[in-house]
Amino acid sequence: MITLLTLGVVALAAGVFGVLLLDLTVRRAEVGAAFVLAAMVLQAAYVNEVPSLSPGGVRIGITDVLFVFVVGAGLARLLRVRRYSTLLRWLLLLGTVALVSLLRGVAAFGPQAAVNDFRQYLQFLGAATYFATFRPTPERCHRIGLVFLAATVPMMILVCLRWMATFGGVDLGPLSATYDAAIRAVNGPETFFFAVAALLTLPAWQLAGRQARRIRSFGMVLLLFVTILDRRTVWITMIAGVAVLALHNPRLGRRALTWGAAAALVTVVLFAAYSSVGTSQEPLAQTADNTATLTWRVEGWTELLQSWSENPANWFVGEAFGSGFVRKVDGSEVDSHPHNFYVETTLRTGIVGLVALVVLLVGLARAVWRWQVPAPSEAAFLLAPEMFPVLLVMQLVWCITWIPGVEQGILTGLAVALAAARSAARSRSRGQRRPTRPTVPLPAPAGVAR
Repeated sequence: MITLLTLGVVALAAGVFGVLLLDLTVRRAEVGAAFVLAAMVLQAAYVNEVPSLSPGGVRIGITDVLFVFVVGAGLARLLRVRRYSTLLRWLLLLGTVALVSLLRGVAAFGPQAAVNDFRQYLQFLGAATYFATFRPTPERCHRIGLVFLAATVPMMILVCLRWMATFGGVDLGPLSATYDAAIRAVNGPETFFFAVAALLTLPAWQLAGRQARRIRSFGMVLLLFVTILDRRTVWITMIAGVAVLALHNPRLGRRALTWGAAAALVTVVLFAAYSSVGTSQEPLAQTADNTATLTWRVEGWTELLQSWSENPANWFVGEAFGSGFVRKVDGSEVDSHPHNFYVETTLRTGIVGLVALVVLLVGLARAVWRWQVPAPSEAAFLLAPEMFPVLLVMQLVWCITWIPGVEQGILTGLAVALAAARSAARSRSRGQRRPTRPTVPLPAPAGVAR
């Protein structure tokens, strides 16, 4: 009897705590950002061994619990939105067709296989929906940017620990992980996270305050990690981002070009100095086989799409989550992600899902491209609107050969909110017959809750 009473009290306390935490997540975007980025750090640290429970045969990890709060808060905030903006509707359409594919997968392959396959869409679309409902004030975006940079600290510590394990023989236990090159201590999306965080610090180069100086120094450290981690696709996306920045903000773009040239020089020097480190089985900076080449991946995409297109129903609803990605490449059978978010979305949600994804990402890049903003201030300059064209173009390029990391949902959702704010401000300007372009801050538009 006493044991049951104790369990009841504990359950009640946990329920009350959960409700309060959910309420805080509904009201504060920084809390949601902390949950999303904490989940990313846990996934990077434990890879496939994230602490979890298995009620009913379905594995539920700590990261899933964090995203339950984010998704629940996002759904609660959607109920407060007076009118959905156009791009928010495309986002919800993509989420709807993905959810239909998940339900089909649960019925066909069981909940465990379907949920495992669907998890990356839950993380990306759930976070994007949540952040799309907030008013994108400079102060709020800056606070989220600070959380973004704070999350890089445990990630850099993790990378250093794994380098110690690889080159110094340190046993990390459950935190150990190996990739296709010795220097690569984290996977591609996690390295891309470092690149995005480094670019977020660029507006600090236009300021002279103490906080700006600290963030500039921090950005240089992040850039060093990006170069050493040797993910060539990440480098390509950064080049694309710097090119967009040079077009969108020539003054800041020149600083970014200097920044990039210095990073390239450091990369060449480091890999030239340590070219003899590693073995043929575990090289320092080259992949151990040809499975990371673009040719190998294109062949895999072609095989997947050919077998997928043989069923006419797949064009409309896609293959259910949990069906896997079995194909033959170079005569060998493989079953792994296709390393292309557009191809994967087509396979899982059909043409409807692909169109929704492309319209969403391209529409966001177009909507924020000509945003006229005031010069950044010392009080709020991280995640400034002028950086969103850069970040969205990088995401468009990245998704060609990888899947988006969980942090990309934050950027996508904030971009949806910014696009809605810009559209609402233009409508008001036309109504008042004023030719000036909108500036930030803006009042809450239709399609974004306060």
